[in-house]
Amino acid sequence: MRRGLVLSLSVTALFLAGCPSKPKTGECKSSDDCKEQQGYGKICVQGRCQECGADNDCQAGFVCRQNKCTPRPECSQDADCGAGKTCREGRCTAAAAQAECESDAQCGPGRGCESGRCVTRQASADASAAAAACGGEDNAVHFGFDKADLDAPARTTLEKVAGCLKAAKGARITVEGHCDQRGTTEYNLHLGERRAESVRKYLLNLGVDAKAVKATSYGKERPVCSEASEDCWSKNRRGVVKAEGADRS
Repeated sequence: MRRGLVLSLSVTALFLAGCPSKPKTGECKSSDDCKEQQGYGKICVQGRCQECGADNDCQAGFVCRQNKCTPRPECSQDADCGAGKTCREGRCTAAAAQAECESDAQCGPGRGCESGRCVTRQASADASAAAAACGGEDNAVHFGFDKADLDAPARTTLEKVAGCLKAAKGARITVEGHCDQRGTTEYNLHLGERRAESVRKYLLNLGVDAKAVKATSYGKERPVCSEASEDCWSKNRRGVVKAEGADRS
């Protein structure tokens, strides 16, 4: 009987030794290990599930930077641009004129510094009101599950938003990144940040003033729908452009 027990234990040990251990959360040996892991990228890069490892892992119009798909820059150096233009944050722009101001104190009573220019407070308020009409939930862009890349409908919407924002000169805006209710608070804050940055960078590539745009993440804390369904979750996975001073409730 003792001999049979020893034999049984030996077989069990061999069986356990032959079973490969399941990858830990976010860890991988190949991209196949990432397919079933929610909340992480689907490409295995140096043992971690990432959004991308090379440019061809991203959709058209995007490149892989630090394992994240970001909009393809128009340029990387001044030589990529024509005469009289410089490369700023991946976009060819006319040589910037010297800023008129850096703070409100340099503009005098009743005036403030907006995007390097001294403007009256009323002009600033008017610009914010104009920018508020450009974005909001009506012009939100939506993302796939665990995605931060912009699909064709999202890019079309942002092209319209960018044209509106450029007409509202002097306005400052915030791009908000939101997620659905699934996943941890920490992970969704990170994912919301990636979504907000994707929208912000695309707006900059379309010519919106970089100094006037910032990005923030609310993760899963500000849903527009509370039902536990895919239709509802898809509405919460969004990026929203809002003018500073606009209602954020």
